[in-house]
Amino acid sequence: MRKNRATVITLLISIVVLLVLLAVTNWPFAGGVAIGKAAPRDVAANIPELKDGAILAANRWPDACSFVDQKEIKAIFPDAKDIGQESRPVYALSIKDFAADSSWKARDASESGQCLYSMRLPGETYAATQFWLRIEAVADPKLIAGYDDRVGSGIKTPQGAGGADRCVITGLAEGSWHCRKGPLLFSVGGQTTVTFKGEQDAAPFAWRDDVLPEFVRTVAAKIK
Repeated sequence: MRKNRATVITLLISIVVLLVLLAVTNWPFAGGVAIGKAAPRDVAANIPELKDGAILAANRWPDACSFVDQKEIKAIFPDAKDIGQESRPVYALSIKDFAADSSWKARDASESGQCLYSMRLPGETYAATQFWLRIEAVADPKLIAGYDDRVGSGIKTPQGAGGADRCVITGLAEGSWHCRKGPLLFSVGGQTTVTFKGEQDAAPFAWRDDVLPEFVRTVAAKIK
């Protein structure tokens, strides 16, 4: 009796394992999600010429969402669906400025200094993949370079600057990049639940190393 029961249990386990293997083998996205190449529009960012230490007030910053559009996202993620974007405000007052004058001024805030993009990649049941772009400062390129070299912190990327003048990785776990190009200081980051082609899992390193450089190239191309 025990022998028969053991045989039945073994048979059931074998059937379950077989069904799981069949499901994985026939899963349409088992090979991972494809990552394309940046294809930026030939459009310059709306930034005036800045020199002699000039700083562009935050309320005059370009709309962060204007740096990456849906077609440019599709170039990087050809299979992306349900692409959406949302502008978010950025408060640009430094601690030093606040100490000098803590009163609120319109020039210290950008209503659209950050853009949050959402999308649904193959295998996701909702728009779980997110990419964000945040403008950190807009000023005379020499001032941006000096400030970034002195104050900016992070680890240089093995991929290089991705079309920018300089980029560093500021968060290893989150995979965020901090970059500068001419008069623009900006950060990009994001997250996803999918596995990309050639990767074993949805580790943030794949997003950091393979995806974000394409977004950096797209943003940097807008700075002429």
